[in-house]
Amino acid sequence: MASVIFYPDKEKNGKALLLISFTFNHKRLRLSSGVHVTVSKWDQEAQKVKPVKEFVEENKRLRETVNFFLDKYDALFPKGIKLSEEEVSRKASEMNDAFKVFTGRKKASIVQKITLYTYFDIFKERYKNKISKEHLDHYSGLKNHLEEFEKKNSFRIDFDTIGKDFYIQFTDYLKAKSYKPNTIGSHIKRIKRLMNEANQDNLTSNRDHQKRDFKVLKEDADTIFLNETEIRTLYEMPIEFPGYRRIRDIFVLNCYTGLRHSDWSKVLKEKIQDGKLFIKTQKTNEPVIIPVKPLVLEILEKYDTIYIPSNQKTNDSLRWIGQKAHEKKLGTGNFQKWLEIRTHTARRSFATNAYLAGIPMRDIMQITGHRTTGSFLTYIRVTKIETAEKLKDHPFFS
Repeated sequence: MASVIFYPDKEKNGKALLLISFTFNHKRLRLSSGVHVTVSKWDQEAQKVKPVKEFVEENKRLRETVNFFLDKYDALFPKGIKLSEEEVSRKASEMNDAFKVFTGRKKASIVQKITLYTYFDIFKERYKNKISKEHLDHYSGLKNHLEEFEKKNSFRIDFDTIGKDFYIQFTDYLKAKSYKPNTIGSHIKRIKRLMNEANQDNLTSNRDHQKRDFKVLKEDADTIFLNETEIRTLYEMPIEFPGYRRIRDIFVLNCYTGLRHSDWSKVLKEKIQDGKLFIKTQKTNEPVIIPVKPLVLEILEKYDTIYIPSNQKTNDSLRWIGQKAHEKKLGTGNFQKWLEIRTHTARRSFATNAYLAGIPMRDIMQITGHRTTGSFLTYIRVTKIETAEKLKDHPFFS
């Protein structure tokens, strides 16, 4: 709660300067109102100069002063946000400076303070031609989470509060929303990038985000892949609804391109020449040439145009498709895997099936974009039995 009380200073020649006692958050500011009143006319209880009709301007100035402090208090101290004594003192100093500007005793600064929230817009503008729109939209999603977290946990968000306490509470908040470790890790990774940029821009000296315990959570997610038989079985599964059928077809198509979801819209008939697909990937901006299987051309011939929904909406459709495949018990292996198919399953299936077919790793990596064989081998899903089956016909074992 905040309160503004006026009281007269020492009387001089029948008049006194009204002083201000502004109390808030167990702190008090004592300031000069700049208004002089006749002491005998001042009503301390009513906080007015009387009779009111004779002192219109003085009372108007007092009302404006009260409104200024209460409005400024609401802006600096949002409801439900807990602040340390140091933060309250800093805001009190800011309140004092603002009042000097209000009374004309100080010129307003033309420099607008950049906060972590306003820095999001600066970051997005800076990288709008270097980072895909889809990736920049993830930063907007992060900002929404931070705003919701701030209100729910009464935790002030700014450059100086991004530390261990924030990390623990924010990751707990995301876990409570049932987000998986990789999703939580992606949000933490974006926060670290924003803070690193802010450090370089000299907007903050806080480097707590670089400490070891401010780590990016990660787990080996989306571990399943579909073998050739399962892909064909899924493609032949009857689907009544055209929208879901189209998503299924596009998913199957990309089980043979190895492309990320962000590049699915680039698989077009006009980009295929001599049985090869020529595109430039969005993430790396590098050209890729992919041999095209007949099934890819068959699916492309079905549609005049191919609309690709967002990754989230595509995954929602794949969940429905996977549920149907699970109910029908398609295939002869692990029926549970149908419930786990997502957009990335197509890319993982391509890499794994190509590897099992005996295509050299370096050739597959030219398409998937993996830089090292180590990272590629952790990416594909091959069991020891499948590896042994692949190697049994190798001349070394003959």
